Amino acid sequence: MSKKILLLSSVIFLSSCATTNISELGDKFLDLINPSDDATEVATLSGEETLVAMDEAGGFTIDELEELSNDELIAIAREKGLEDLILLDEDGNLLNRDQIINAIVESAALLESKSEELESMSDDELIEVAVAKGLSEEIVLDADGNLANRDELVEAIIENAAVTEAAISEFGNNADSFTLYFGYDDTEIDEVATRIIIQHANFMQENPSVNLRLEGHADERGTREYNLALGENRALSVKEVLGLYNLDDRIIVVSYGEEQPILTGSNEEAWEKNRRVEFSYY
Repeated sequence: MSKKILLLSSVIFLSSCATTNISELGDKFLDLINPSDDATEVATLSGEETLVAMDEAGGFTIDELEELSNDELIAIAREKGLEDLILLDEDGNLLNRDQIINAIVESAALLESKSEELESMSDDELIEVAVAKGLSEEIVLDADGNLANRDELVEAIIENAAVTEAAISEFGNNADSFTLYFGYDDTEIDEVATRIIIQHANFMQENPSVNLRLEGHADERGTREYNLALGENRALSVKEVLGLYNLDDRIIVVSYGEEQPILTGSNEEAWEKNRRVEFSYY
């Protein structure tokens, strides 16, 4: 296996060197194997120590992850803040191996993209993002009011993004729906929609770093301008209910009118599917 991933059980090795500092021991052990390998992280796994070496990007390919045991996958998932996605049976065996593998790969891609985006921002823009994500306490300013811990703040925002992504993914597996449907030329929130909105409100209250985009849509009947307004009004109706939970400042509303149909066709089945508001978290 390439040096991108090197997972080694060190129980026997560590037992013979009990007086040695674990992190120092991990570095020495990997130096013996390949002195050019990058720095090593030590992750706890079922009471044992597992040495985890990865490249600077911290990325994994699906093929590399497929070679790992379930316990090793669980350790990596926990390290990446994906613990809430882990499903175990009564005997502690991993039930959703494929989902965990995909989540690890997607998490690495997300963090790499997010890191590049943040690095391109000015200090003022970074501060604005940190405040919006509830990370005000992570901001350190010097005597002149300049950002004094840029690298640390970028890291905190990236870690927050990973936790947020994991929470959204878990909610996606448990929520009743991420889409609300409406009657013809209607913006009314019915009882079914209300129950779904309350689910989403509770999720947002439990995850204060999560923001929501409400995307309004309409079927093809009516003019383009009318349908853009109708899609917006539908999304605003949903936002109004969420506003009862003091979530207004974390919600934006957009309308696509008739431009993004789920089903194409001039029939009732297509029209029903296209009269909708979708919840999109970020």
